[in-house]
Amino acid sequence: MTKDKSYTQILKSTSIFGGSQILTILIGVIRNKILAILLGTVGVGLISIYQSTLDLIKSISSLGIETTGVREIAAANDDSGEKDQLHYVISIIDRWALIFALLGAAICLLFCYPISMWVFGNSSHALQFALLSICMFFTILAAGQAVVLQGLRRISYMVKSSIIWNVCGLIISLPLYYFYRLEGIVPVFIVVSIAMYLSAYFYRRKIEIRPMSVSFEHLKRRGISVLRVGVFIVLASILTTLSFFFVRAFLTKNTGLESVGLFQAAWTITNVYLMLILKSMGSDFYPRLCTIINDNRKAGLLINEQTYIVLVIAVPIIILLLLCSKIALSLLYSSDFEGAAIILNWQILGTFFKVLSWPLGFILLAKGKGLIYFLSESVFLIIYLGAIYCLYPFYNFESVGISYLIAYSLYLPIVFVLGRKLSEFRWTNENLIIGFISLILVLLAFCIVKYFSNYSIIAGIPILVMSLSYSLYKLNKVFPLKSLLDFFKRQ
Repeated sequence: MTKDKSYTQILKSTSIFGGSQILTILIGVIRNKILAILLGTVGVGLISIYQSTLDLIKSISSLGIETTGVREIAAANDDSGEKDQLHYVISIIDRWALIFALLGAAICLLFCYPISMWVFGNSSHALQFALLSICMFFTILAAGQAVVLQGLRRISYMVKSSIIWNVCGLIISLPLYYFYRLEGIVPVFIVVSIAMYLSAYFYRRKIEIRPMSVSFEHLKRRGISVLRVGVFIVLASILTTLSFFFVRAFLTKNTGLESVGLFQAAWTITNVYLMLILKSMGSDFYPRLCTIINDNRKAGLLINEQTYIVLVIAVPIIILLLLCSKIALSLLYSSDFEGAAIILNWQILGTFFKVLSWPLGFILLAKGKGLIYFLSESVFLIIYLGAIYCLYPFYNFESVGISYLIAYSLYLPIVFVLGRKLSEFRWTNENLIIGFISLILVLLAFCIVKYFSNYSIIAGIPILVMSLSYSLYKLNKVFPLKSLLDFFKRQ
């Protein structure tokens, strides 16, 4: 693939998947508004508890197959013409997805009583968790189908599947919530999970994949080698969940519940909405990288191309969000949440280092270095929690945001060194220049917001204009803007 075609592919996959993510967010906003009206705070809280519990069980029972499965399929789909090998790998992934789906359902069913006692303090929701085993089964099966689509880089199929089940879920859930209120929550979970599976399966069937028989011994041997990486991904996920539980507990004890709400608002903006940019790019970047990861020159070229696009797209958004952080908090939540801006601005600044480290982190996963990935994530969390503990006596609530910046500014050189050791990666001079100029612009915007908050938007407009102009100039070098406009007209 030529350099221009590679940049085109990155922009194409980002625009397609990013557009679907925006639509998903809009559907989510509509759904949340309806839930707030029909079910109230109790219903919304109950849904949140069910969802977080299911997410934890899914993470444990699926053993990172959504990451390792994509890597295996992408590596087999390297255009070498070995279609039998590709179909064989997909057959293995399918069987492991079914095993994990049964495992997740069994955990919900067999441990429904202790789960209810652990989550609610009584057994009143044991039956609901038992019924949610159906939801868990189809959710993991749907993830297995999505792994195949992503591994084969069928981004348009992934997008269409996501839109279908989100829209169907919204349409189906409305009458159930309207007529059954709280009793409709579990049926909605089940129906939506089935819709998720059916939509993914529908597009999976559009791909010509020949089912192949797999011996139990080969299934076990190949599965263990693949899932060895997945175990470390799960451990990193659990460690991350525990770490942020400690942060919330620390804030509750030292500052009060109100600060936990402010922290959650700031965290959602920086790690949900801003991360949409990276998630959109990762949908195609990760399987592409897995295909060429053993060729250091090609892998380095792709990572630099991805870094280039990440910078020119993300930096203007980071600056805009810095300048409008209080407005964003008021729009997404209410004016009561403007106090979260004190940590949100630090976290947005830290996001600059996060977007730079993001492509490098994929080297560890593509190489199958699960232990190293787990250790790097552990180091980040230790730095983050340690910084909060040390800085809190001096900066109080603001220390949470400062610690986020410190953790990612140190995490970046760590993953760079690891990437250098594993694949001889280095940034191009052009990316270093873009990164340096972008950092200056982001720091200027941060200083304006920090020290001239009353005039931040007026004073920051010139910086935003400079950032946009610079990004458009750099984007035009790899993908002429006229061609970009023609491309979007065709979508």
